[in-house]
Amino acid sequence: MSGRRILVVDDDKDVVVFLSRLLQRAGYTVLTAQDASQAVMQAHQERPDLILTDMTMPAGGGFSILDRLKASTTTTGTIPIIVLTGNDDAEVEARALAGGAIRLLRKPCDNAVLLECIKTAFGEGG
Repeated sequence: MSGRRILVVDDDKDVVVFLSRLLQRAGYTVLTAQDASQAVMQAHQERPDLILTDMTMPAGGGFSILDRLKASTTTTGTIPIIVLTGNDDAEVEARALAGGAIRLLRKPCDNAVLLECIKTAFGEGG
């Protein structure tokens, strides 16, 4: 797990701080962005091992990130993306998964479930 870099994307600074601390305690290096444009730029520059993004944000949300990153098959298209959302609409989940997200978790999600999803994405799940 050591050395894995996760890009956390959320417009709520408190959520970014909370997730950053949780992931750092679990041994991950954390990069952050507060909107889709920052996230796409960070992903291209830093090539994180995984992206954890909110679905709904001003200036482009999770769908924008999925569309823009998954379109680039040679650079960022293979980065696993886990989407967090407060929306319980089945269409949102279906669209996120069809757009390339490997998992959608509803907020608030259990920390252990989130960490297990990340481990699974890295092939470390049990």
